[in-house]
Amino acid sequence: MNEFTDFTTTKGNFRVTWEDIGEGWEGDYDPSDPEDDQLLRFSCDKLVNGEWEQVPDGSYCTRCPITTPKDSLELFANSILEACEQPSPKRRLEELSWLSPEDDFTKKSLAIK
Repeated sequence: MNEFTDFTTTKGNFRVTWEDIGEGWEGDYDPSDPEDDQLLRFSCDKLVNGEWEQVPDGSYCTRCPITTPKDSLELFANSILEACEQPSPKRRLEELSWLSPEDDFTKKSLAIK
């Protein structure tokens, strides 16, 4: 099983943390299944009165395996952080959970709506 070091990206009063909590394509990662991947989860927090609080509906498993390059995850984090700034980010965060390393952030479909 590969290892992933959690990391956080912060912008203003929001932060996104990328982590491996043992998720795979069908729930828990199954190392005996050659079709399964260790998938990353992003979780969003907001700074409120000097304390970090979880953004409601702001934590999602993604299609990004733990081998996704950190620079790609940083790009994804920027879009996630922009979504957090919206009055109701739930739907956009759900859409962004479908990100994968193959996505091209120059495509209009991935632009913040």
